[in-house]
Amino acid sequence: MTEATLNSLDNLQPVEANEFLYAKIRNRMLVKDQQERVGFNRLMVKLSVALGLFVCLNVASFYVFRHQENKPVKATASTAAAFAREYSLNDNTYNY
Repeated sequence: MTEATLNSLDNLQPVEANEFLYAKIRNRMLVKDQQERVGFNRLMVKLSVALGLFVCLNVASFYVFRHQENKPVKATASTAAAFAREYSLNDNTYNY
Protein backbone atom coordinates (compact mmCIF):
# COMPACT_ATOMS: atom_id res chain seq x y z
CA MET A 1 0.00 0.00 0.00
CA THR A 2 2.80 2.46 0.83
CA GLU A 3 4.52 1.65 -2.45
CA ALA A 4 1.35 2.51 -4.35
CA THR A 5 1.16 5.85 -2.53
CA LEU A 6 4.80 6.69 -3.24
CA ASN A 7 4.41 5.70 -6.91
CA SER A 8 1.38 7.96 -7.22
CA LEU A 9 3.47 10.88 -5.87
CA ASP A 10 6.01 10.36 -8.65
CA ASN A 11 3.34 10.92 -11.29
CA LEU A 12 2.20 14.27 -9.86
CA GLN A 13 3.09 17.42 -11.70
CA PRO A 14 4.56 20.31 -9.72
CA VAL A 15 2.25 23.22 -9.03
CA GLU A 16 3.06 26.35 -10.97
CA ALA A 17 2.73 29.68 -9.19
CA ASN A 18 0.94 32.65 -10.63
CA GLU A 19 3.24 34.77 -12.78
CA PHE A 20 2.42 37.94 -10.85
CA LEU A 21 2.57 36.41 -7.35
CA TYR A 22 6.00 37.86 -6.52
CA ALA A 23 4.95 41.31 -7.77
CA LYS A 24 1.75 41.22 -5.67
CA ILE A 25 3.61 40.22 -2.52
CA ARG A 26 6.27 42.86 -3.09
CA ASN A 27 3.63 45.54 -3.69
CA ARG A 28 1.78 44.65 -0.46
CA MET A 29 5.02 44.85 1.51
CA LEU A 30 5.84 48.27 0.02
CA VAL A 31 2.36 49.65 0.74
CA LYS A 32 2.54 48.46 4.35
CA ASP A 33 6.00 50.02 4.74
CA GLN A 34 4.75 53.34 3.34
CA GLN A 35 1.78 53.34 5.74
CA GLU A 36 4.12 52.79 8.69
CA ARG A 37 6.32 55.67 7.53
CA VAL A 38 3.33 58.01 7.23
CA GLY A 39 2.22 57.12 10.77
CA PHE A 40 5.74 57.67 12.09
CA ASN A 41 6.01 61.03 10.31
CA ARG A 42 2.68 62.18 11.78
CA LEU A 43 3.85 61.22 15.26
CA MET A 44 7.12 63.12 14.81
CA VAL A 45 5.26 66.23 13.61
CA LYS A 46 2.93 66.12 16.63
CA LEU A 47 5.82 65.69 19.05
CA SER A 48 7.75 68.52 17.39
CA VAL A 49 4.78 70.87 17.69
CA ALA A 50 4.31 69.91 21.34
CA LEU A 51 7.98 70.54 22.05
CA GLY A 52 7.85 73.90 20.28
CA LEU A 53 4.81 74.97 22.30
CA PHE A 54 6.53 73.86 25.50
CA VAL A 55 9.63 75.93 24.69
CA CYS A 56 7.53 78.99 23.78
CA LEU A 57 5.56 78.68 27.03
CA ASN A 58 8.77 78.49 29.05
CA VAL A 59 10.31 81.49 27.31
CA ALA A 60 7.14 83.55 27.74
CA SER A 61 6.81 82.65 31.41
CA PHE A 62 10.50 83.48 31.95
CA TYR A 63 10.01 86.99 30.58
CA VAL A 64 6.77 87.54 32.49
CA PHE A 65 8.23 86.47 35.82
CA ARG A 66 11.47 88.33 35.19
CA HIS A 67 9.60 91.61 34.77
CA GLN A 68 7.48 90.92 37.86
CA GLU A 69 10.58 90.54 40.03
CA ASN A 70 11.44 94.19 39.43
CA LYS A 71 8.13 95.36 40.90
CA PRO A 72 8.14 95.74 44.70
CA VAL A 73 5.64 93.67 46.61
CA LYS A 74 3.60 95.70 49.06
CA ALA A 75 3.34 93.90 52.36
CA THR A 76 0.93 95.75 54.57
CA ALA A 77 0.01 95.18 58.17
CA SER A 78 -3.41 93.91 57.17
CA THR A 79 -1.96 91.09 55.06
CA ALA A 80 0.41 90.10 57.85
CA ALA A 81 -2.45 90.16 60.34
CA ALA A 82 -4.61 88.05 58.05
CA PHE A 83 -1.76 85.55 57.67
CA ALA A 84 -1.25 85.39 61.45
CA ARG A 85 -4.98 84.94 62.03
CA GLU A 86 -5.21 82.17 59.42
CA TYR A 87 -2.41 80.11 60.91
CA SER A 88 -3.19 80.98 64.55
CA LEU A 89 0.13 82.68 65.12
CA ASN A 90 -1.36 85.15 67.60
CA ASP A 91 -2.16 82.51 70.21
CA ASN A 92 0.37 80.83 72.44
CA THR A 93 -1.75 77.70 72.75
CA TYR A 94 -0.97 74.48 70.95
CA ASN A 95 -3.83 72.72 69.22
CA TYR A 96 -2.63 69.26 68.46
